[in-house]
Amino acid sequence: MKTYIYLGLIIAGLVLSIIWQQQRIKVIKSDRDSYRQTAYTLLDNIDSYRTKDSLNAVSVGEMQLKLSELNRFRSNDIKLIETLKVDKKRLQQITTAQTQTTYHLKAPVMDSIYIDNYIIDTLRCLTIHDKWFDLNGCIDANSKFAGRFENRDSLLYVEHIIPKKFWFIKWGCKERRQEIASRNPHTVITGAEYITVRN
Repeated sequence: MKTYIYLGLIIAGLVLSIIWQQQRIKVIKSDRDSYRQTAYTLLDNIDSYRTKDSLNAVSVGEMQLKLSELNRFRSNDIKLIETLKVDKKRLQQITTAQTQTTYHLKAPVMDSIYIDNYIIDTLRCLTIHDKWFDLNGCIDANSKFAGRFENRDSLLYVEHIIPKKFWFIKWGCKERRQEIASRNPHTVITGAEYITVRN
């Protein structure tokens, strides 16, 4: 009778060991896939393109990092997030985009008369205004410019998945990507990152 009990305990131990190993294999495969995707995204170039209405856009792949990896490799981002009073343990995604705006300026320069303490001074002023850009300023008699510059932009972030393909059948998720478009026609997106925080 004791041999059956020992045999049952051994079988139960083997079954539990197999179940535990299967769970570990799933976790390791998941880690491997996320590291593979992150390495692919880091090595891949950012895909830049123009939309139908000639606006600049980029496509960037997803990086998956653990919170410990974020603390190690993105410490400046974590410090900024802490100043926003966001709980690091509840982070899910971080998206960054770098832009560069280039305007070719043309405007007529107008003369203005400026009186200060009975001293008359002629100023040369300019004003440029459109939907995305404002520049107002004057040059005084000492050739010093003083003015105000204002640039506006609007970025659109779209997250989507690229499905796996088997012949003509699309299924599952091969890769997550984010499309970032600038609505300002003068802006070029020079860089972007899309990070998912995983446990």
